[in-house]
Formats: sequence, C-alpha cells, structure tokens
Amino acid sequence: MRGSAMARLVRVWIPIHLAMLAAAYAWLFAESALDLTVAMGLWFFFPVGVIGAIIANATGTGGGVVFVPVFAALQDGGIPLPPEILRIATLKPEESVAVSFAIQCFGMSMGALVWAHSIFVKDALAWNEKVSSQTLMALTLAPLATGLPALLLTQAFIEVDGATLLIWFKVFSLALGVILLIFAWAQRRQAAKDRKIWVSPAELWVLLALGAIGGTVTALFSVGIGEFLAIYLILRRFPTKVAIAVAVWVSVICVIVGVWDGYLGGLVRVELVLIAVPGALIGGILAKGIASALGTLWLKTLASVWIIASSLYLLFT
Repeated sequence: MRGSAMARLVRVWIPIHLAMLAAAYAWLFAESALDLTVAMGLWFFFPVGVIGAIIANATGTGGGVVFVPVFAALQDGGIPLPPEILRIATLKPEESVAVSFAIQCFGMSMGALVWAHSIFVKDALAWNEKVSSQTLMALTLAPLATGLPALLLTQAFIEVDGATLLIWFKVFSLALGVILLIFAWAQRRQAAKDRKIWVSPAELWVLLALGAIGGTVTALFSVGIGEFLAIYLILRRFPTKVAIAVAVWVSVICVIVGVWDGYLGGLVRVELVLIAVPGALIGGILAKGIASALGTLWLKTLASVWIIASSLYLLFT
C-alpha cells in the first residue's frame, strides 16, 4: 500500500476510532455505579492513567506495568482509603489484569492514532528513518498473525491461580525493566548508516515466534507482546520511533481483542476504568511529544526505573 493511500486511510479511520472510543466510554458509564463520592475518593487513578499511557505509548511498554502495581498496593494497604472506597478499589490479581486491559484499550488507542497520524499523514520521520508502508505493515501483521490466536487460546484454556499470576508478573516486570534499561543504553548511539529500513524473511519468522510468545504473555499479564517487539526491533537496529510505533499498534489490537475475556467474565471494575480512561487518553496524546522532548534514551531510562522500582516494591511487600 502506497504512502498516500495509507495517509488517506488513517485520516478516515481516526474519527471512526474516536467515535468508537466515545461510544465505549458511554456504554461503560451507563452500566457503572460511579458517583461523585467514588470519583473523589479514587481521583488518583486519573494521574495513574496519564502516567501509564505516557510510558506505554512513548516506549512501546504496556501500561499494565503501571496499573497492576498500583492495584497491588491498594490490595496490600499501601494506599490508605476509606472502607467504602477501598471496597471498589481492591482487586484480585485477575481483576487487575482485566482492568488493565480495559484502560489500555483507550490509552493505547489514542497513542496508536497519534503515531499513525505522525508517520503516515504528517510524514514526520526523518529521511534516514523512513520505512515503507509495506515494511510497516509486515512488521505489524507478522506478530499479530500468531499473537492474536495465542492470546485467545491462552485465555480460553489456561487458568492461573491469582497468587501465582502476581508472582509471575513481578518476575516478568523486573526482567523487562532491566532488559529495557540495558538496551536503552546499549543502543543509545545508533548511526544513520546502521539503521534498518526493510525487513528480511528471517526477521519475519522471528516476529511470528515473538507474536506467539508475546500473545501468551499478554493474555496473562495484559502486557508482553509490545515489549518483546520493541526490544527486538531496536536490537535489529530499526529506527527507534518505528519500533515504538509498531509495538503500540500491535499492543492496542491485542488489548482490544483480549479485553472481552475479562469483561464478559465480570472481572472489569468499571468505576476504576472510567476514572483512569480520561487520564489515559491525555497520556496517549502527550506521549509522542514527551518522547521527542525528553529524547528516547532518557524516556526509556525513566520507564525502566519505574518498572524496576515497582517490581521490587511488589516483590518485597
């Protein structure tokens, strides 16, 4: 698909997607028990949504690495709340994952639209970072081809005890934070001549494998596939912005497909989602600009420090 055709498609799709998000939010609000007292008591989920979406959409790392530790802190009493509010905010590990899926549907949607508009409509990639639309589609569709079936099969056939799920999440998040930090500094000087702007058949096979692994991990933790893709593409010396954009696009499709398992299972605490989503939408809009202002290196460093610190908090509390 030619660049101009993709630009037209993105222009048409953005208002459609925004309308779908507005309809979904109205639907959730209609079935919720959200009132002013609850909203005031859980106000801090708004900035949590902002931070989670910024980290997710500016680094390709899923917002679950922010949301799940906050939910765990609430469950452990790390954030004091009145009993009537705590009853709504206290989540089991599987509920935390379901709520994280739901929030990311909104925040990562906004980030995905911003990245698509920047790359296809504004043509904002530098001359030495330009990747063809065909290559971008291949980088996106290959992991989705295996990631979506793996996600759905994992949700359908694999059940993990809540306590075990939280332990796995702690270990996964800590490893992710360390790996992201190492790669951020190892790849900090990427010469233009070393950047890749095309994908080889061998790399497509790796992306298919990463999609299967990432889809399975995402089903369990609400994060995973985007992280694997971002790290691999940066390791293969694709432009960092391209790696992040692809990770965000793949992640948002996975969370939109995966959210239904928790929602239909009654695991999504709608009130928390409604408060966090406006912040997540703002974070999704701001993420790319913040990434450009801070620079990729320092943004990834800050995200890594957050992930490592929150993982250590979960491990030792």
